[in-house]
Amino acid sequence: MKLEIRLFAGLRCGNPELPCYGQSECDLEVPEGTTIRELRTILAIDPAISLLSMVNNHHEHEEWVLKDNDRVGMFPPIGGG
Repeated sequence: MKLEIRLFAGLRCGNPELPCYGQSECDLEVPEGTTIRELRTILAIDPAISLLSMVNNHHEHEEWVLKDNDRVGMFPPIGGG
């Protein structure tokens, strides 16, 4: 299935085997039934970084099962004051 992926605040795809390696935006084919957690692993994003994940403009948890043509955004928590 195809996903539209956007990584924010300095996040980049860390998997050199993917065509989007080093990029923050890409369209990516993944297996049916892929969860947000599995997508994070596919993209090789450091598991020590806490992330907020948005799917089609809705906050979703890491076990959320993605669907074909979902738009996925991932953000590290941002603080300010």
